[in-house]
Amino acid sequence: MLKISDSTTFYIVCPANYASGGPEDLHQMALALKETGKKVFMHYLNYDQEKFSSPVHKEYEHYDIPYREKIENSALNVMIFPETFSIFIWEKNYSKIQKVIWWLSVSNFFASLKAWEENFKENPPKLKHRLLGKIKLPTIRNVKKSKVSHLAHSYFSVDFLQKNGIKTIGKISGYMEDMFLTGKDYTSEKKDIVTYNAVKNKDFLENIKKITPEIHWLPMINMTLDEVADCMKSAKVYVDFGHHPGREKMPREACLLDCCLIIGKEGSAAYKEDVPIKDEYHFEKTEQNIPLIVEKIKDCLTNYDSKIKDFSNYKSELLEEKKVFYEKINQIFETK
Repeated sequence: MLKISDSTTFYIVCPANYASGGPEDLHQMALALKETGKKVFMHYLNYDQEKFSSPVHKEYEHYDIPYREKIENSALNVMIFPETFSIFIWEKNYSKIQKVIWWLSVSNFFASLKAWEENFKENPPKLKHRLLGKIKLPTIRNVKKSKVSHLAHSYFSVDFLQKNGIKTIGKISGYMEDMFLTGKDYTSEKKDIVTYNAVKNKDFLENIKKITPEIHWLPMINMTLDEVADCMKSAKVYVDFGHHPGREKMPREACLLDCCLIIGKEGSAAYKEDVPIKDEYHFEKTEQNIPLIVEKIKDCLTNYDSKIKDFSNYKSELLEEKKVFYEKINQIFETK
């Protein structure tokens, strides 16, 4: 268990100058710790000083979290790593500090592990000694044997950790930005539009689009958060057949802005606890299911006023996420 006192400093490890769901959750955690009276700093890694004047991505400047390049390597302090940076738990500069891996995703953990394995094969002695000295690859076996606490983010990660015999100190999921948490009814603003994340939906969705030229498809790509919100406010349907490495934000944002959801079953989307929608809106990504998916999209467009009611309970649950997030932060990182 973590030992937290009034003297504890928290360091939140985060990729520098990178915006995505994971880094946003890391900044949310830092803000919550700060607002509950804890001393907290971001600790950015992979910072390219020649390319960027600051390691803080512009989307996270409003969190106003101070950062430190060097940490105080003390057993009094706590360092929280995203699972993709778990290789750094063996870094000698972090030898004494209490460490926590926050499993924001499962799939991305294995992707990062594969990348490290490939790097080690290319130039193992130089890479090992230059970066970390005595280093281990963050395989499940090695991570399990290390003196590190584990924090889940989704039921997908809870299930994964349990199956691998790894105990957790709790589960904390991030919440949506305030622009999505208005609780307003957006049904009167809807048009016959189907929207989707163009970055995470590729060939499978393109095959569906090809046979439905009559549907107004609106891709979301290279949009600001405000533009994403505006797009979802006008769309009746949000479709997502991505790989869902963790508990994805866009489906939750879409639900909060009164879109009907049609979701695949990869990654966290396979878990009803992570995506609690009725089976009729939940599809395996197979060629055989494409006609059924098209039928359901058209059903939602035609009968939107009745179909959107199927998502009211999920929307109510999502509106409570920020409150639950702060409660979990207080509970898990309580001063003893």
